[in-house]
Amino acid sequence: MKTHTIPRIGGMLIGYYLICPRKAWLSLRGLWMEQESDTVAIGRQLDEQSYGREVKHIELEALAPCGTGLVGKIDWANLKTGVLHETKKGRSCEEAHRWQLRFYLWLLKLNGVCSKDGSPFNGMLDYPTLRRREHVSLSTEEEVQLAAMIRALRQLAMSSEPPERLSRRSFCKTCAFEELCYG
Repeated sequence: MKTHTIPRIGGMLIGYYLICPRKAWLSLRGLWMEQESDTVAIGRQLDEQSYGREVKHIELEALAPCGTGLVGKIDWANLKTGVLHETKKGRSCEEAHRWQLRFYLWLLKLNGVCSKDGSPFNGMLDYPTLRRREHVSLSTEEEVQLAAMIRALRQLAMSSEPPERLSRRSFCKTCAFEELCYG
């Protein structure tokens, strides 16, 4: 049996795990199909064209309580107000978006970073094409859940077999892995 090293875990992987553990497992194996996805290309273009005056693409690293390396790339931040922003195209995976942003808030907390007034950073999900924003914060309970997700992703990384594919969901049709899973 081949052993797998546990890669650093990032915010996108948290989102993948919540949407589809199989997608997370494939990504942990180095399969990143997004470069072929029109949906992802549109999202990147939206990110590049939105909020041009802001401090963008801040990279973070930390260690989870279990010792796993964590990484994140924040879309943009308002450092004066202590708000991290994550820009998304649409609301199809809103819960995964919230957890991805909570993960970035957790990375800041693990690094001891707080707002100018000493309070923790807050998050804001931005949906510019929908002209909608959603406030996201991080509770102690959610930190515990994030730590559990990291442990679950570590287990997934060590598994030699992928999780079962999900019964078809509407978002599978736009997933970059759809043909690999169902083709």
